[in-house]
Amino acid sequence: MSFTLVRFVFLAGVGSLLALTSGAQVLAVSPKGSPEAGSAEPVFLAAMDASEPYDAMVFHAGYLWVGQSRKDFGPNYRVTIFNRDDHRVYEAQLKHTAATIQPYGPDAVIVTGTAAEPNLTAWSIVRASPTGFHVEHHWIPMEAWANGWLGSMSGKEFFLDMGGNYDDPDGSNDPQLPAQTIFTTSRSGVPTYLKVRMRGPISGFKHGNQFIILRKDNISLSDARIVILDPSTGGVHEPFGQKFDRPGEAVVMPDGERLVAAESNRGLVHFVNLKTGEKSQFETGGSPKGLAVSGNCLMVGMEAEKKGLVLKAPVDGQVEVVGSFDFNSFGVAFRGLRRIASDSATGRVYGLSVYACNPNVQDCSKTWNAVVATPRASRAGFLEKCAI
Repeated sequence: MSFTLVRFVFLAGVGSLLALTSGAQVLAVSPKGSPEAGSAEPVFLAAMDASEPYDAMVFHAGYLWVGQSRKDFGPNYRVTIFNRDDHRVYEAQLKHTAATIQPYGPDAVIVTGTAAEPNLTAWSIVRASPTGFHVEHHWIPMEAWANGWLGSMSGKEFFLDMGGNYDDPDGSNDPQLPAQTIFTTSRSGVPTYLKVRMRGPISGFKHGNQFIILRKDNISLSDARIVILDPSTGGVHEPFGQKFDRPGEAVVMPDGERLVAAESNRGLVHFVNLKTGEKSQFETGGSPKGLAVSGNCLMVGMEAEKKGLVLKAPVDGQVEVVGSFDFNSFGVAFRGLRRIASDSATGRVYGLSVYACNPNVQDCSKTWNAVVATPRASRAGFLEKCAI
């Protein structure tokens, strides 16, 4: 098993970037703001409520889908949908918060969240069609509590329950025993917990016939692990074999062989080949949090720096910096780059700043939560460099 490390350094207070990778090319992004069609400037798509708590965003089926759960500091559950021309084309109303959004088939997304009345978790399918957008709603019975969706398999939906099965027959006998934290629902809605036991699942997604899950041993600490679960056998293994200090969600490269994870507090992006076990690291020089895949490239969003890198990561070659993006031009209206999404067809990167403001201790008269995008004029350059 081999291991490599590549470094990249952000120069604090300087508009350019210095790559320590051989042959790397960095694309300059203008520090000014805004939204003219065909502009070379970053685009401000929309402000979000100052109290918005969820970083739910994905690009899928030709649209950017953004979850919103607050309006004027009150509940207002919806998914705002933008087209490739940056127009807000629809707002899908929900019966629950939009805590997570993930692709669901070729033309839809699945949204999970919690309702106040009734106090249950739920999931909704928001589907794009030639006649418009349609919402299909499902309640989860009180016997289970969904923190997120893992995927569909064998006609069932798989969900995470961080609190665990309260009707676990063995849970009361051993308080140190990890809980049953993954359950399924059929179309009838009845939840069934898997026998596998796993502490603190935070999020996850399906890859092949397995689930890749980010989990914590202690929810109050910043460290977490990434594990792979085979639901047919209950087998769990750690492909990276280590803890991560404040990781973001993982992604799989288009080749299907390499799993990638960002580790914010150490400034690293980790790669592991799922077939060979070969591992490598890329040192970003920042605080990587969000990851997105576009063609043969990995987009890496730096949360505190409000900028990011475009890494070309061929399966048989060295990671190379081929571009960058920067959202600092929006100033205090965009507090941090908490999540990113990418449109593989155009190469654009979307950024989300979501940090819930507390009016009891903070000045919340102006929001720092927003959705933004890289310049429309930057699309072709990324596409050419990231072609598979």
